Amino acid sequence: MELSKISASIGQSATLKLNELANNLKKQGKDIIHLGGGEPEFDIPSMAAQETIKKINSKRVKYTGTSGIVELKEKVCEYTKENYGINVKPENIVISSGAKQSIYNFLFCAINPQDQVIFPAPYWVSYTEMVKMVYGEPVPVKPSKGLLCSFEEIESHVNDKTKAIMLNTPNNPSGLIYGAEFIRKIVKLCEERNIFLLMDDIYNKLVFDSEIVPSAFSFSSRDINNSNIVSINGVSKTFSMTGFRIGWSVASKNLTSAMTRVQAQITSCPSELSQVAALGALSEGDAFTRRMVKELEEKRDTLVAEFKKFKKLKFEKPQGTFYSFADFSAYEKNSQKLSAELIEKIGIVTVPGAEFGMDGHLRISFCGKKEDIVRGVNKIREHLDKA
Repeated sequence: MELSKISASIGQSATLKLNELANNLKKQGKDIIHLGGGEPEFDIPSMAAQETIKKINSKRVKYTGTSGIVELKEKVCEYTKENYGINVKPENIVISSGAKQSIYNFLFCAINPQDQVIFPAPYWVSYTEMVKMVYGEPVPVKPSKGLLCSFEEIESHVNDKTKAIMLNTPNNPSGLIYGAEFIRKIVKLCEERNIFLLMDDIYNKLVFDSEIVPSAFSFSSRDINNSNIVSINGVSKTFSMTGFRIGWSVASKNLTSAMTRVQAQITSCPSELSQVAALGALSEGDAFTRRMVKELEEKRDTLVAEFKKFKKLKFEKPQGTFYSFADFSAYEKNSQKLSAELIEKIGIVTVPGAEFGMDGHLRISFCGKKEDIVRGVNKIREHLDKA
């Protein structure tokens, strides 16, 4: 039997593929250092664990409403007010099985075939494939210099087919933050041209050096139900709860209703067990995240110190997340070739920059153990600089 054309066109997630490869190699007894990971090496918040155990002990884990339990949606409303300064109601929230599903829900509801979706490179690996899955046209925009696009570079790609702009800040894979003036101009552009603006805020609390991530909502005078801004967030990164698969969207009532109908036909509802865990995490609040950020900032500084020892490496100091996106093109312009070489010859897992729309770079994470960061980066340097 012949499979669908759309399924044949969708690539495998590079990051998940490398995770699988690293785990398989470790099971074979090989000395592998995974510097390509996308999940924090921290225990989950205490209240998340307590609420999970409490729910399990009740022996009652059932379906919930499609868009999530009321208590969690109300807590997300509080979180949104506190972090974005905008008043929303539960009718503006959809709790989903991870932020990735939240993004897909949005794309499914907003994009028609041949509609264009613009996003800056480097971009998260799933953006291109998710847009294609709803028969849209992904339009990545590569910066002329550095790792951040200018507003003018984004604006130059807007046309009558543009339906949405997607922005991830702090950015995966670069760890860099788009500034307030850039966000202000993007909001103005989207409102004037009637374009959706999806803000992928999954890393917005993981920032260093007292940096602040601008809220797109702060540059709009529209209330949420008349807004074209959609915020996506979740507990995976900020609360180290990747395995619980809980994300959410904040959007207009009309769009939220459509996203709820879509989710009903795809996953019915998110896990009740995971939702009560997320409620526990949000109830514990910023104290947990601040501790994690402090440790991640120290690991970032460790990574930067090791990067400075390379002879020909170029990099920009990450301002947030737990990723760096260093330019290895002076050593090897083909990032897939270089990544494969590092795994094969010295047992170091990185993610090729080509997967993020910018070849010559490697995404190197600093969310693991500090000793693995030092040992892994040193092995890369010794391997490349000996030539």
